[in-house]
Amino acid sequence: MFSLRRLMCAVCACLAGFGALPAAAEVAPAQSSSIARVDIGLSEWFSQGETVWSHNASGLDANLGNPSSKLKYKDTGTNVTEISGRVQLKNKIFFRGAFGYGSIGGGRLTDDDFLSAQGAAAQGATVSGEHRFSRTFSDIGGDNLWYLNGDIGATTFTFPENKGTLGMFVGLQYWRERHVANGVTQAECTTASSPNQDFRCSPAGTVGFRNQTVITNTSTWVSGRFGGEVEYRVDKRISIEAKIAMLLSYLNNEDVHHLRTDLAQDPSFRMTGLGLGTNSDINLRIRIWDRLYLTGGYRVFWNRVLVGDQWKLYGSDGSSTTASLNQFQTLRHGPTIGLTYSF
Repeated sequence: MFSLRRLMCAVCACLAGFGALPAAAEVAPAQSSSIARVDIGLSEWFSQGETVWSHNASGLDANLGNPSSKLKYKDTGTNVTEISGRVQLKNKIFFRGAFGYGSIGGGRLTDDDFLSAQGAAAQGATVSGEHRFSRTFSDIGGDNLWYLNGDIGATTFTFPENKGTLGMFVGLQYWRERHVANGVTQAECTTASSPNQDFRCSPAGTVGFRNQTVITNTSTWVSGRFGGEVEYRVDKRISIEAKIAMLLSYLNNEDVHHLRTDLAQDPSFRMTGLGLGTNSDINLRIRIWDRLYLTGGYRVFWNRVLVGDQWKLYGSDGSSTTASLNQFQTLRHGPTIGLTYSF
C-alpha cells in the first residue's frame, strides 16, 4: 500500500527537481522561522472564592464600632474555562496570554454591623460594650468572573541534558468579579428595639426579600505581574511545571445596595486602594498522544489592599462621605485540568 510518507517523499523529490532549473535558481532561499515552539491550551479551573471587606466609619458616627461593617462574599463550585497560548522564540524570548471566564452559581454573603460601647448604650442594645449588633445572610445567585493576562519573558537557564528550563517574565492582568446577592435572613440582632431606625434590625430568624436582589458587588483588580517559572522533565512523557506571579494591584470595588433608598444606586459604595497579591499554579504535564498533553494541578489567586485605601458612600441626594477601608481581600483557589497541544 502506497503510504502517506512515500507520497510526501515523492512530492519533495519533484520539488527538488524543479529547484534545479535555471529559472528557479533566481528565487532567494526561504528564511527559517524564529519560532521554536507554540503551545495552545484549554483548561478548567474548579475554584471556590472569597472576597472580604470592612471599613471604619466610627469617626463619622460615634455609635459605630471599628470595624463599622464587614461583608464576606463566599462562593463555591465556580468553574472557570481558560484559553491560553504561549510562543517560544529561538532567541529564548517568549510571549504568553490567557483568557478565563466562569459563572458564579452559588454561595453566601455574610453582612456584619458593629456598635461602639457608646452606641450600644444609646441604641438600647441587649448586649453592652462594643459588639456585633447585626448579622444577616443572603444567597449568592450569580454572577460571573473573567480575567485577561499577558506576559513577555525569557528563558534564563536550561537544565543539563535538556531536562527543562527556568524563566522570568513581566506582564499585566485584568481581573473582574461580580456577585449578586438575593434575600435577607437575620441571624443576629441586639437592637430590635432601637429608637433610631438606622440601627434597628429585625429579630433573629426573620426572612425577607425572597428571590429579590439586595446587593450587587463588582470588584476589579488591575495588576502588573512579575515572576518566574520552571519546567522540569521527569522523563520523555512526564514533566512538572510551576509558575509564580507576584501582583502589584489597583482595586476598584463598587457595591449597590438595592434596598437602601437613602443611597445612590450607581454605586452606593466605592472602595479603592493599592495592594499586593499572587497568581500562581503548579501542574503535572503528561504526553498522551504525539504532541497532545494532559495537564492537572492547583491554582491560587490572591489580592489584598495594603495602602491608599478609601471607602466612599454616595447618598441618593448627591452627597458623599469618605472613611478608611480596614480590609479588602480576594482569594480564589482550586484544582485545574486541561489539554495542551504543542507544535
